[in-house]
Amino acid sequence: MGKKRKWKWVATSMTLAFSMIAGAVIFLQAGCDVKGAKKNEGITKSFIRGVDISSIIAFEEAGQKFYYANGTQGDMFDILKDAGVNYIRVRVWNNPYDTQSKLGYGGGNNDIAKAITIGQRAKARGMKLLVDFHYSDFWADPAKQYAPKAWKDYTLEQKADAVYDFTYDSLSKLLLAGVDVGMVQIGNETMGTMAGMGGLYDGIWNLTSGVGAAMQKGCEAVNTINNEYGLSGEKAILKALHFTDPNTTATWYAEQAALQGIDYDVFAVSAYPFWHGSVDELATSLKNVAKTYNKKVMVAETSYPYTFANADSTGNNVSSLSDMAYSDYEVSVAGQKEAIEAVFMAVASVNTQSGTNGYGLGGFYWEPAWIGVDTAKSGRYGTGFASKVSGNYELLFHDKVIEYATEDKGSSWDNMAMFNSTGKALDSLQVFRKIKDKAAN
Repeated sequence: MGKKRKWKWVATSMTLAFSMIAGAVIFLQAGCDVKGAKKNEGITKSFIRGVDISSIIAFEEAGQKFYYANGTQGDMFDILKDAGVNYIRVRVWNNPYDTQSKLGYGGGNNDIAKAITIGQRAKARGMKLLVDFHYSDFWADPAKQYAPKAWKDYTLEQKADAVYDFTYDSLSKLLLAGVDVGMVQIGNETMGTMAGMGGLYDGIWNLTSGVGAAMQKGCEAVNTINNEYGLSGEKAILKALHFTDPNTTATWYAEQAALQGIDYDVFAVSAYPFWHGSVDELATSLKNVAKTYNKKVMVAETSYPYTFANADSTGNNVSSLSDMAYSDYEVSVAGQKEAIEAVFMAVASVNTQSGTNGYGLGGFYWEPAWIGVDTAKSGRYGTGFASKVSGNYELLFHDKVIEYATEDKGSSWDNMAMFNSTGKALDSLQVFRKIKDKAAN
């Protein structure tokens, strides 16, 4: 998501309650060995070594060049493949453009057309695509899950049907364009809220007030696509649900999804080591979900700062130690590499647990190419986290702009990138090659 926050979107009492539930589950299943998070074990041949580079087209249109570590200019997809990346994640917004001005909201202006272009370039390098449907016209995360403009006045039932239709239509376009779609996210960091339904809007967080039904409709759309295109077995498109806070509330949400009978395949989490806690706790949570609910698991988003320096005029979300709830790793290129390897190995440890071999799918680094932005260009190309017209979308739901912007913004994530401010690859990018080399023979 764009301007990321420490998750202060739920009342303290609710978070504590979820934590107690999750803690109870972990205590009851304490037999799960978390040492795998520290060992070079569990990396399968198909282990996902992914990145989310949704903003890449916007950067290229703005004239930004990217370079291998030796200074040679290259295509971003070639640079990533050379570094060991095998999977690309791309966010999809329904209509990320202002109704009046027709300008984009920013964040890459990622609609289905851009997803197709990114997916085709990934396919040409032998990479699969994870399609991250936000079911919104702009950033959806635990602080905001606005419905698309076109769905604003829909009933809960109409929204569920719209989720089906948008998912089905988008996947049809991707497949007809030759994209190798491997997985679909039915929502982004949903946490009990999606498309203007659920906790943020009615105080009901357990998926019962429209969210679970919409998630199920999204899964049914993927099932229909799989059937119509003859995609089965290892070729079937996987259906993922995406939550945050893996060490506290995620286990509770796995239970809620089960209670709602949602037909999904992959339980995905955001796992930022500086906000969410230790990799040992992450390994335990993922093992519990995999074993208890018979679901594959993965990290849909992770990252770590390599510096506290800011590369543009927009402040970063993590600009000092005070912005980090946890600082287990050094803030440096080496520390970034170490932190991300540890996160991926936590997922791999699921494959060392009895009964869940192959359930630990891998992970995705979030926006490793979102370097500093020339704010003068961001409104035109969508390179910043939000443009001056993005606030118009929020005003459809609020009487003032809080989450988006009324002026063009830059990157709030440039110190998390795996490229320096000039676009040159950092050594930390080679973490994917290192993980690939650990694959079991």
